[in-house]
Amino acid sequence: MSNQNPPPGNYPPPGNYPSPGEYPQQGGYQQQPVAPKNTMGTVALVLAILGVLFSWTIVGGIVLGLIAIVLGFIGRSRYKKRTATNGTVSLIAIILGFVAAALSIVLVVVGVGLFNAGGGQDFTECLNNAGSDTTAQQQCADEFQQNLENRFDESTPN
Repeated sequence: MSNQNPPPGNYPPPGNYPSPGEYPQQGGYQQQPVAPKNTMGTVALVLAILGVLFSWTIVGGIVLGLIAIVLGFIGRSRYKKRTATNGTVSLIAIILGFVAAALSIVLVVVGVGLFNAGGGQDFTECLNNAGSDTTAQQQCADEFQQNLENRFDESTPN
């Protein structure tokens, strides 16, 4: 006759099994909490703020704003997957990224409009005709400046 003892271990009495989720943890090690992945949202917010501050430049407003929007959406996605905890920061970065890009576009359009209204096309044509002659280039710049002063000076009637 063979001895049929169960293998050594800590078993509950027969018929008294734990419900699912109550089983003792195996291996003797505990699960460590995972740090939230908040980097994308934070970087997006920093880029969005820089985008708003430098919206008067194309690189500052449009490029940084668009990068902030993309990183903000990545951060927001991580928040929804519960791997990040800064969902509000990501949302603010997205909004500020849109503001930076839109403000930069408006400033560029207004700037081009003012440049053209001030005789910018004539200035550009003059510079093209001047070529590499620095004296002619300076004369173009002086004429453009004088033209702007004449057009936008409040004391001079139009």
